Amino acid sequence: MAKKHGLAKIVLGVGAAAVAGKVAFDKFKQTKERFAKEENDSFDDEIRKYNAIGEKKVIEVEDEVFAGCELKAVASKAVLDLGLAVFEKDVYINFSSNASSVTIILPEGVNATCDISRKIAGVKNLVDNVDEEGIHTVYIIGKAVCSNVEVIPVNFYVDEEDEEDPDFVDEDDCLASDDDFDDVVIFDEKDGDVEVEVKVINEKADGKEEEKPEKEESDDDTEETETINLEEV
Repeated sequence: MAKKHGLAKIVLGVGAAAVAGKVAFDKFKQTKERFAKEENDSFDDEIRKYNAIGEKKVIEVEDEVFAGCELKAVASKAVLDLGLAVFEKDVYINFSSNASSVTIILPEGVNATCDISRKIAGVKNLVDNVDEEGIHTVYIIGKAVCSNVEVIPVNFYVDEEDEEDPDFVDEDDCLASDDDFDDVVIFDEKDGDVEVEVKVINEKADGKEEEKPEKEESDDDTEETETINLEEV
């Protein structure tokens, strides 16, 4: 009986897990549909809504006036790229991030101010604000839970391929050109023979050294040898 009760508990546990999984999936599906509907319905609005759930999403605003937006990210990696957007006034970005990574890219000549409530989250504003007349400000307001949020200027992260390695040496620079050498004939080749001039230092009894040139010829079919004769004292 004990085994039957144990097996029944396992079956009930598996069934409960399956039901919970289906409920979670249905909720995820409903939320995703709701997010998509909200985004589509705001297509013609001045303040657009951008939503991401369980996905990697890049939102680009190019060559048009940006008046602000709402952004929601759930278990997603979302990038709001405003690097090519046009700013005619101060704008607001309202967002919420849950278990997500959110990056907001701003163009040059725009300030950024963050007012973000966070819980187990990291927020970085890497825009260098300037106090100049005519500079518009982007106010980023929202909340982040178990998320990472970055606000960066355009081209803040430069690709490694675009960086010049200071230790890099071009192979062509390592190859010497003809101008780097003097026109000096080391070996005089004539009719297959090679004349090698060898300087032999013979020791004299009086301790003086004398240089004596010797020549040795070698044919193509024989190996070149050198014979050094030492004069006896």
